[in-house]
Amino acid sequence: MKITVAQINPVIGDVEANTQKVLESIKLAQEAQSDIVLFPELTLCGYPPQDLVYHHTFIDKMEQSLQTIAVHSKNIMTVVGLARPNLGPGERGLSNSAAIIVDQKLVGFQDKWLLPNYDIFNERFYFDPGQKTQTFTYKDKKIGVLICEDIWQHSGYVSSRYARDPVLEMEKLNPDILLNLSASPYQYDKPDQRVEVCAKTARTLNCPLVYCAQVGANDSLIFDGYSVYVDQTGELRQLAKGFAEDHMHVDLSAESCACPFHYDPMSDLYKALVLGVRDYFFKSGFKKACLGLSGGIDSALVACITAEALGPENLLGISMPSRYTCDLSKNDAQTLADNLGFNVTTVPIEEPFTEYLGLLKPHFQDLPPDTTEENIQARLRGIILMAFSNKLGHIVVSTGNKSEFALGYCTLYGDMCGGLGVIGDVTKTQVFALCRWINRNKEIIPWSTIERPPSAELRANQKDSDTLPPYDLIDMVIRSYVEDYLPIKVIAKKFNIPEPEVRDLCRRIHRAEYKRRQAPPVLRVSKKSFGIGRRYPIVQNWLKKDPC
Repeated sequence: MKITVAQINPVIGDVEANTQKVLESIKLAQEAQSDIVLFPELTLCGYPPQDLVYHHTFIDKMEQSLQTIAVHSKNIMTVVGLARPNLGPGERGLSNSAAIIVDQKLVGFQDKWLLPNYDIFNERFYFDPGQKTQTFTYKDKKIGVLICEDIWQHSGYVSSRYARDPVLEMEKLNPDILLNLSASPYQYDKPDQRVEVCAKTARTLNCPLVYCAQVGANDSLIFDGYSVYVDQTGELRQLAKGFAEDHMHVDLSAESCACPFHYDPMSDLYKALVLGVRDYFFKSGFKKACLGLSGGIDSALVACITAEALGPENLLGISMPSRYTCDLSKNDAQTLADNLGFNVTTVPIEEPFTEYLGLLKPHFQDLPPDTTEENIQARLRGIILMAFSNKLGHIVVSTGNKSEFALGYCTLYGDMCGGLGVIGDVTKTQVFALCRWINRNKEIIPWSTIERPPSAELRANQKDSDTLPPYDLIDMVIRSYVEDYLPIKVIAKKFNIPEPEVRDLCRRIHRAEYKRRQAPPVLRVSKKSFGIGRRYPIVQNWLKKDPC
């Protein structure tokens, strides 16, 4: 039996365009003489559709598209994901389903059993769980169909305590093949987990498993592809491309060699960010971006990502030097732009900064300079960036990293302004690692940008280390406290850090919640980002009571 895995990039809400992609993939599968063509989870609406599913016309459109797909499914079995009305028991009235079409006839649906309701997922808010497991007989084969999370619990990779295990229910039916439709978001160092999940399921069922992943980015979420085919022993036999649409043709009857999973975490992280920027812009109908180009390492990384995502001709760097900007920063910014091939314009902020200081002096009387004067500079830059955005139609890409967002080391309406936080889920240590990876073959980012101590350059001789602990320490606490929820005492002992220092960092993380609430959307690449999937109150006294 031959199966075409249609790893496509749907656009949320664009049912017509998504349907066209499905029809094109069916045609490719037919030309390849495949027996089955398999699509990702919620193909027709894109994942996650969120409140769009409350619009009846949206659901109706998917049902209409299904009829069109059926007409084109001649001599082939099509398995495609969609949201549809649930006519059985349940509170929501909707199901996350796979439609099974055989030779132009809709023969049934398989509804998703396990609806994740943690981190970035809130499927129980929209859908009712499936009530039965079944197989579909085609060409003398019993074909089982499950959807994404339905196979994850069985492998022990989710913390939710579901009452049922669809894999064990499927085992009773003795399928010859299991198909899985998935929309599993990218997470740094996660792709090999999917292979393990598929392998464990295949071994339990003693049958091959073909797993179709979504690819592309939708808002903050990035889907990396890497669709999987494992044999009945759990051995990986084929792997689709990462971060690109792909049609993987699987021949279950052909002899195949083992396919070890080799991937470069830094390469994948960079590709994820590039894909996130590209799809955020193009799916929104935008083409051009601008950013504040300071000569620092964060803006250098964001420039590299954005230039690759949109093309350097669609990126504008804006240099906004002040009295504190050193010549090396100005030179590094221009060198980077020359290396990447995008234009830079210079708008000095010294004159308006001096005007603001004079304007406010009578009101501040003889109070000493502090962060107020620093923030005025950052906000002047924000005004300039947004002016270029308004006048030229460029979307501002924010350059703040996760370590700064964590501690509030950023300025509201200043460096935090923008339409997309490109590296808001990338820690400072990862920023350095990515920049070194970019320079692995030749110097693109000036080495002086990477090697000199980070500085916001908002006062004379300023360094980040004047205000912050070392970034490697900050990032260890972020990973342990924010991503893994470890207690403060455990973190202090694990990394041999004084407990008061860890506690202070955690207090700063919570105090900065109000800032992050006003930040642009952030591309999610970690287990827990400061964006979608993180829900903390702004006003809370958790650390004041010292329970950690």
